[in-house]
Amino acid sequence: MFALNDNKPIWVRDNEHGFLLGKITDIGSDNVTVQLNENRKKLVVPYDSAFQAEEYDKDVDDNCALMYLNEATLLNNVRRRYKKDLIYTYVANILIAINPYKELSGRYSSNAIKSYNGKSLGIMPPHVYAIGDKAYRDMRSTKQSQSIIISGESGAGKTESAKYVLQYLTESYGAHNGQIEDRINKSNPLLEAFGNAKTTRNNNSSRFGKFIEVHFNDKHRVVGGYISHYLLEKSRICVQSKDERNYHIFYRLCAGAPESIRSALKLGPPDNFHYLKRGCTQYFCNSQTENKLSKKSS
Repeated sequence: MFALNDNKPIWVRDNEHGFLLGKITDIGSDNVTVQLNENRKKLVVPYDSAFQAEEYDKDVDDNCALMYLNEATLLNNVRRRYKKDLIYTYVANILIAINPYKELSGRYSSNAIKSYNGKSLGIMPPHVYAIGDKAYRDMRSTKQSQSIIISGESGAGKTESAKYVLQYLTESYGAHNGQIEDRINKSNPLLEAFGNAKTTRNNNSSRFGKFIEVHFNDKHRVVGGYISHYLLEKSRICVQSKDERNYHIFYRLCAGAPESIRSALKLGPPDNFHYLKRGCTQYFCNSQTENKLSKKSS
């Protein structure tokens, strides 16, 4: 029940912004009347569309630390953190990660990796490295295999998060001979070439599922790995919608194959091929590479 006499802040659902902040002015048997802070407009909403708001305007590392944990306060907390480039937030031992769509300097450096070694959740700021380290420490203490599930919609950053977990485990707990760690980390770009494509929502969308195993020896050092892949979107090879592409490997061959392969496979611009030209044939490159491609096509 809402405390009307305290004039406490309240969140109400909004189709455009998700939730809007206001204050209760009246409580009915089935509805509550809320005056919005932004435009002083009054809304009458059902109880299930109103959520108690935090009294203090601050963000927290763990959503469980909120006084009132609900859909609105959780969203507001991660939004406030996102605006500060704090893309990670805990819900107990679950990590929420929001794609920043830009490079975050120093967030994934070797020093950052070392700072999370052996640290319990909550000691350091939320990070995907902390989840990787917790899984490793639990494996050592329980002597049982551990799983990290990375889920989200297209473009959420699942592929990048998986890369960072692998990077953390191999750099922190690898055998340090370089070869095994290097092979594990470099397997992802190879899989992406044959299994990722541009969609309307994501320029590097994984069009297949994968289950990645990291193998440790009796000294708890990384000694190998195995990747199972499944559910490849085979239809994309034959046809794509106007604003989407086929798998990256075809465009990479057209753009960067050595002359011997270009000649043997009779390669040219993507617009020359039936399985590519019906979709988007745009290359993804920087200005320097674009100049080279322009000279090659001319």
